[in-house]
Amino acid sequence: MLVDSVEIELKAGDGGDGVIGWRREKFVPHGGPDGGDGGRGGSVILRNTHNLDTLSSFRFRKTFKAERGQNGANKRKSGSAGENLILLVPNGTKVINLDNNKVVADLTQGDQELIIAKGGRGGLGNVHFATSSNQNPFQATKGTPGQIINVSLELQLVADIALIGEPNSGKSTLITALTGAQSRIGSFAFSTTEPVLGVLKKGDFRATLVDLPGLIEGAHKGKGLGHQFLRHTQRVKLLLHLVTSTNLDINQSVNTILTELERYDPSLADRPKLMVLTKIDLLNPAELKKLHQDFPDAIALSAKTGTNLELLVSSIQNEMGIDNRLGRD
Repeated sequence: MLVDSVEIELKAGDGGDGVIGWRREKFVPHGGPDGGDGGRGGSVILRNTHNLDTLSSFRFRKTFKAERGQNGANKRKSGSAGENLILLVPNGTKVINLDNNKVVADLTQGDQELIIAKGGRGGLGNVHFATSSNQNPFQATKGTPGQIINVSLELQLVADIALIGEPNSGKSTLITALTGAQSRIGSFAFSTTEPVLGVLKKGDFRATLVDLPGLIEGAHKGKGLGHQFLRHTQRVKLLLHLVTSTNLDINQSVNTILTELERYDPSLADRPKLMVLTKIDLLNPAELKKLHQDFPDAIALSAKTGTNLELLVSSIQNEMGIDNRLGRD
C-alpha cells in the first residue's frame, strides 16, 4: 500500500545534566570541584533514499524520539551523548512544519541528511563555576531540552513521465509493456489503486514512468482516486495523456483531464504532453483510418499487441532530449 502523506511528532533528546561533585582522594582533604558535564542530546535526522517508495514506516507510529544525553559524573567525567535518531524517507519527500505551514525541505536527491530536530546541550558541572572567591561552588546546570517539531511528510514521486487519463484508459497495460512494471489490471474503472513506478530503458536512454490511478471530473475536489495522487504529477517533465480510441467523445475526455490538472496546479497545463490513443486493436480498418484523420498528431497504439510502441518510445526520447541517459548525475 502506498502511504504518501503522514503527520508525525519529532522529539530530539534532552541534554544530560551537569553534576556537583568533589575530589575525594586520600591525602587530599579539601579536594576541589570535579563535577562533569552532561552529554548532548541526540538529534532527529531525516535521510532520503532511493530504496524506499512509500512512507509506510510512519503509518502506525506518530511520535519519534532521539536518545537523551547522559548526566555527568565525578572526576570531571562527561556524560555520553545521546544517539541520533535517523529516519529514512523516500526520494521526493517534502517536509512541512505544521506549526507555520512552511516547507522545511524538499528531499529529492539520494542520501541527503536534514537535522530536523536538534538535540539539547549538556549542562555544565560545578567545575566550571569555581572562582578565586568561590572555590567550592554548589552550582551546576541542567541540560537544555531537545527541539520538538510537528511535521507533515508528503511524498511526491520522483518520476520523469506520468501516465494520466480517465479510468480504464489502458495506463496499467502500457506501463507494463514499456517497463515491465506490474500493477493490478482489470477491465473496470479504478483497477489501479495506487501509483506504479517503472523504468523505460532503450540503449543509453532511461526514463522513470509513473502510472497514476484514473482521474475523473472533479478529481481536484477529491472525487474518485485522482485527488490522492495528483501531487505525483508535479515533478514530472512529460505527461502521457492516454485516451481510449473507442471513446465516443475523445475531445471531451481530453478536456476533462486537462481541466482537472489545471485546477489542481495551473503549471501542469504547460507541461509537455504526448496524446496517446490506446486499444486500437479494437478498431476495424475504417475506424482506424478515421482516427488518424481526426487526430493526426496523436500516437495511436495497442499495448496489448505492441503496435506502435516503438513509435511512442521514439517520441518520448525526442521530448525528453539528451538529459535522460544512464549514468547521469
